[in-house]
Amino acid sequence: MGPPVVRILERIARRPTAPLHEHAVIAEAARIARDAGARVRGDTYGNLVIRSPGARRGPAIWLVAHMDHPGLEVLREGEARLMGGVRPEFLRKGTKLRLYHDGEPAPARLTGFTKSTRKIRFDGGLRCRRGDFGVWELEDFRLSGGTVHARQLDDLAGSAVSLAAMARAARSTALNLSALLTRAEEIGFVGTLGAIASGVIPKNAWVINVEASKALPGVEIGGGPIIRVGDRQRTFDAGAEDLLLAARDRLPKSRPVQRALMTGGTCEATAWGLHGYRATGVAIPLGNYHNMGPGNRLSAEFVAAKDLATAVDLIELAARHASAGLARGARVRARLGRYLRRYGPRLTASRPRV
Repeated sequence: MGPPVVRILERIARRPTAPLHEHAVIAEAARIARDAGARVRGDTYGNLVIRSPGARRGPAIWLVAHMDHPGLEVLREGEARLMGGVRPEFLRKGTKLRLYHDGEPAPARLTGFTKSTRKIRFDGGLRCRRGDFGVWELEDFRLSGGTVHARQLDDLAGSAVSLAAMARAARSTALNLSALLTRAEEIGFVGTLGAIASGVIPKNAWVINVEASKALPGVEIGGGPIIRVGDRQRTFDAGAEDLLLAARDRLPKSRPVQRALMTGGTCEATAWGLHGYRATGVAIPLGNYHNMGPGNRLSAEFVAAKDLATAVDLIELAARHASAGLARGARVRARLGRYLRRYGPRLTASRPRV
């Protein structure tokens, strides 16, 4: 059934989720983390805080991923609001929906969408009332030919990678690794902003956002996870990136890692960086971003299983050799300094009069 990270992903991907309605995923993720030996708690905003057991030494690294995915929230009988970024042309009349009331699914169909209010009209959804939520009626999970297809890989793929890495950290005291799985990212990084406001992650920690990100030209699904230089809004911290670059150099050539500026969207690393944290990102290249598939039809998202597995290895190596990784910048600076020592005297001896 594939590597452990894929099995973890299947467990959480089969649980419905939407912004503000992540409860089923939270419960399953907490079970996975506890079964692996990690310490788990919820914070003030319902985010999941996962810590390695026992005392840890060395630079502290925190993984951040979100547990929600675009969906809808019921306002009243026959009416809901779109939660998250899906373009209007994909919200066609007749689109199948799966609404949830008290954890039980109820089939429905979309009958209309108003762009200005983001309101969805629907038929069906028996027993559903205000405060219930819904998802698109797409496959929960399928592994076929090394490719994972699922409705909500952004960002349950990143959550699964984080959980798999934390399972390794629970078994090895050499990894000073923690994870924060957040809520309501798709409607404005709400869980992350709450965690920042309440100081869940210490300011001296290194933050790695783990996100499934829209595959852009120059990035290959199956070509390895991506060291994310930045997103649509800003570039990330070079020192934090050094952790990942040094880890990449320790992987065999058969386990490639890509590096790119991923401008398809804005991720949580930007929020952490704007609040003074040293943050970077690992991206899993994603197809059918936000379920927007070919022909303007909602479709399952997809990622390569091997990209997920390599991402876990990359993070483990970054944590295991964190001190060496953070010294990478000094090594590059020393190498550049040799050029000045070699050629600097010639510049000073040959400087022209101006």
